[in-house]
Amino acid sequence: MQFDYEARLNKLQFYLQKQHLDAFLVSTQDSIYYLSGASYKPIERPFFLLVRPTGKYDLIVPHLEYEHMKKVAQYGQIRSYFEYPSVEGQNWYDVLRGMLGSGARIAIEPDCSVAMRDLLPVKETVVSDAILQLRMVKDAAEIEAIRNAAKWTDLGMKALHRGIYRGCSVVESVMPARNLQTGVMKSGEYDYLNCSFLTAAWPAPKSAQPHSVPDFHARMGKGPIVLMSYNRVNGYAAECERTVFLGEPSARELELYSLVMRARDLAFSMLRSGVRCSDIDQATQELFSGGGYTEHIIHRTGHGIGLGNHEQPWLSRGSKDALEENMVVSIEPALYFDEIGGFRHSDTVLVTKDGYELLTRYPSDLEHLIVRRKNWIAAIKGALIRKAIHF
Repeated sequence: MQFDYEARLNKLQFYLQKQHLDAFLVSTQDSIYYLSGASYKPIERPFFLLVRPTGKYDLIVPHLEYEHMKKVAQYGQIRSYFEYPSVEGQNWYDVLRGMLGSGARIAIEPDCSVAMRDLLPVKETVVSDAILQLRMVKDAAEIEAIRNAAKWTDLGMKALHRGIYRGCSVVESVMPARNLQTGVMKSGEYDYLNCSFLTAAWPAPKSAQPHSVPDFHARMGKGPIVLMSYNRVNGYAAECERTVFLGEPSARELELYSLVMRARDLAFSMLRSGVRCSDIDQATQELFSGGGYTEHIIHRTGHGIGLGNHEQPWLSRGSKDALEENMVVSIEPALYFDEIGGFRHSDTVLVTKDGYELLTRYPSDLEHLIVRRKNWIAAIKGALIRKAIHF
């Protein structure tokens, strides 16, 4: 995939010129990857990309990464510091002192730590979300990369859905992620530092806690069961979630499922360039509240997707963001009931000028998602998996 790093750099440099800043010190892994294509794992040793209002950017890296980081194209110079922590005069901030000067005014990212900020040898630091703002609107190559991630994510959901059965253990639901990883490797393009794969199933009523970690020993009952395929493929992410039932849902479950699907349809009907993100979240929450379910709303309607599975724009009532063409977001209004479980679908969606395009396309209709078959083959495989890992 060919990304236009120069165009991204030029946009950031235009921001620096407008704000009369001497430099932008880029310190987060995703932002450095966005501007340079550099794949690395920082661990405890800081990496920096130093962008000035004109010219090429410079890299500041640990000495042990010096040769490795020469793979990055279009840089000016690579400066290294010996170790972290280092002896006086040889730390990363000592290197920056010689590059910036004590009178410099520089921008830093919101995620730059207070401890790191206090060590910067400059006159003034300005916390800026300029890079996050740039990342919100995707270019053609990024959209293609997210399409690719969405394809693998749909495959993960298909494997999850096909493998589920009454009595299936949670541990079995994480296994499809291994096959996704293997598939990406076989495709011939696999950046292991910028790939991650997660599939999982939340059995009822644990599905009412979407960010919980279900017990691997837990077994699937009737429903509602929330399936999740959540992946990053060569830098770019996608997600898909589905609520499924093992056998016919009860009248109450059908009522709640239908209400969530109405909220989902409402959110989709509002998706287009120019719409405020807060208005979409307000609309879905008012629909739920009108039915008396305010206490069962525990999160926003959606979020941006790109290099991160969660990034701006936020489809939340408190958001200041407005949708623009070529943003990519999730749509996932949901309701949660401690005694019943959770009801949530999620898709990765491209915002267009006049509407949207679904990038994850796994079927979302209830008839498709009700599992009625016995699925003996999956049950046998599950027994073998549990035996192999001593469950």
